[in-house]
Amino acid sequence: MTGRITMAARLATRDFGHDWRIALCQVLGLAAVLAPLLVLFGLRFGLIDTMAQRLIEDPRNREIVPAGSGHFGDAVFAELAARPDVAFVTPATRAIAAGITRLRSEAGGRTLSGTPMLPTGRGDPMLGAAEPPSGSSVVLTRRLAESLGVTEGGRLVAEITRQRDGTLEAQRIPLTVSGITDQPVSPGEAMLAPLDLLVATEDWRDGYAVDDRGWPGGPRPQAERSFARFRLYARSIYDVAGLEEMFRRQDIAVRTAAADIAQMQSLDRNLGVAFWLIAGCGGFGYLISLAAGLRSHVERKRRDLALLRLIGLPTRALVAFPVTQAILIALLGLVLGAAVFQGAATVLNTTFATGLLPGERICRLLPIHLAVAAAATMAAALLSASWGGLLAARIEASKELRDG
Repeated sequence: MTGRITMAARLATRDFGHDWRIALCQVLGLAAVLAPLLVLFGLRFGLIDTMAQRLIEDPRNREIVPAGSGHFGDAVFAELAARPDVAFVTPATRAIAAGITRLRSEAGGRTLSGTPMLPTGRGDPMLGAAEPPSGSSVVLTRRLAESLGVTEGGRLVAEITRQRDGTLEAQRIPLTVSGITDQPVSPGEAMLAPLDLLVATEDWRDGYAVDDRGWPGGPRPQAERSFARFRLYARSIYDVAGLEEMFRRQDIAVRTAAADIAQMQSLDRNLGVAFWLIAGCGGFGYLISLAAGLRSHVERKRRDLALLRLIGLPTRALVAFPVTQAILIALLGLVLGAAVFQGAATVLNTTFATGLLPGERICRLLPIHLAVAAAATMAAALLSASWGGLLAARIEASKELRDG
């Protein structure tokens, strides 16, 4: 049985080559439907993937920024740190208490005023490859390091001031640059410092003594410490909206990139609907066209197929005739459609290259996408061949030869 089916497939292949003009029209018809669908899906995937990667790779899009000041205790931060959708969270002092009055390199040079300190710790995406600082070490942004003229390992002199009992007091803080980060820290000229340094700075500015650093002042009340702000980063951009909603329910106003993320997701959904609508219409139209073509081909070959049945070919072998030709049309159409897609993608990516970053593509498909397209095309071709196969299976040799 297998040998007869194989023989029928060989005969169908030879017949396909003999009627090459008709076969070419069917292959071109498939490529004309498939190539635009591949380009459309390539644009959808390339555009959405590029937007998503830009959002994902920029940690600022995962940041949850408090819109004002509040009172956040240890229990709040413990609860936030335990959430699976939170990648990093740390308490933060009041913004007015977290600025360096004057900052300069120990070697001299330019003096900066009002440099902000941001609390950091392990897991902070803004650290980049730098290790979390501790003690009197800090991590500088690249912009701040260039402004001060220092490199990793350099030493800084920071000065903070306060007004107490009508007297202006100043406190000098020696700092060591433990690292420099290229991450997009905001503001650009900021330093990432250990939390205890910011706590000490806030206490001293509030008029309290900081005993472990030898800074004079009054005794600090023994009440539980609360923080006015926090720094928090979601695990992924898709967790931002949920965290924003959680804070909203607690009446905590925050600023996020949720609107930009939602816009990207909405665009993905809308493009998906458009793609499947067009793909459905085009695919269904070609499915009917291919089925009609294969059936008409069987109609033209009724006498030849009747002779094959007369010499002993079983029904399955006759059904293999239109199925084989459908597979050949699908394979050649896939190759031609993929080639047209590759050319169109190259043109589109070259045209929009000025607006893309290195490695980005406005139109691209992954191997898995091409594999799915190939599988869907083969399935559609086999489905189309079933109509012609049904006709071939019903051919009666005696009747066809007598009528002929």
